[in-house]
Amino acid sequence: ALDALEASLRDAITGLPDGLRARILRVEAEAKALAQIHGVDEQRSTVSALGHDLVRHLKGPDLLTMASRYGLTPDAIERATPLLVHGPVAACILARDYGVDDPEVLAGIDCHTTARAAMSALEQVLFVADKVEPHKLAREAELGEVKELAQDDLRAGVLRYLDLNLTKSVQRGWQVHP
Repeated sequence: ALDALEASLRDAITGLPDGLRARILRVEAEAKALAQIHGVDEQRSTVSALGHDLVRHLKGPDLLTMASRYGLTPDAIERATPLLVHGPVAACILARDYGVDDPEVLAGIDCHTTARAAMSALEQVLFVADKVEPHKLAREAELGEVKELAQDDLRAGVLRYLDLNLTKSVQRGWQVHP
């Protein structure tokens, strides 16, 4: 079943903009590497990575419309920054349109942008992989520390990213997602 799902997701990402498709494949490679290191199921990590940004290319109003269509209720911060709902919308698409019923895969996709309390190792693999793929790392050198910490301790990598992001958000006057 996971093989067929993986094939369907690979087909789906071929229709995405080139840059996004390439980024998804870079996240997949990072997720597989982290999964190997931490004894997390690689195929579940692959499915998570392939599905996490299915709607990342859509504009804010379209994301909010899709969120509503899937029964999601974005909070004030998500309405102000609709990109934050691309993970929850992608999780709904995987559940409804692809028949994914793995709660960890869906939760990881849902919270891959913001994180959440009590993330499983699988969820942390996707979260960190999304933050330290090579192009992001090249743009933000401080993410190297996140990648390095996550080699030994996924949780430490997640927490360091959140610390860095919180500092940047406060410095730039951005709203902080709860």
